[in-house]
Amino acid sequence: MKTCLIIDDVKVSRFTSKLHLEELGLQTCEAPNETAAMDILNKGNVDFIFLDWHLEQTSGIDFLKQLRESEKFKGLPVVMFSGVEGEESSQKAIQAGANAFLAKPTTKEKIEQQLKKIGAL
Repeated sequence: MKTCLIIDDVKVSRFTSKLHLEELGLQTCEAPNETAAMDILNKGNVDFIFLDWHLEQTSGIDFLKQLRESEKFKGLPVVMFSGVEGEESSQKAIQAGANAFLAKPTTKEKIEQQLKKIGAL
């Protein structure tokens, strides 16, 4: 069973993502900020990341760029999500290294579609 790390500073958003992902048969772990996320990532056992655009310490875009510069995490699939909709946001996320982008609020079906697209399901 694959495990998704949900990185979001908003507890309700993490909860909603967790419900959708678990309904799709995935295991989840959660991080409210970048420091907690790195602790979980360094322990291993994460197959892909659900990353919010806005985080406590930096932006999700900046965190994603750090991951892509890391030899250890540069190939880890990342789905970026945000309440900031639009083609510009999607393109910026993809250019920063995201494998997919979802606008919030989202549905289980949209999540499933993106996860299949990146090979996480």
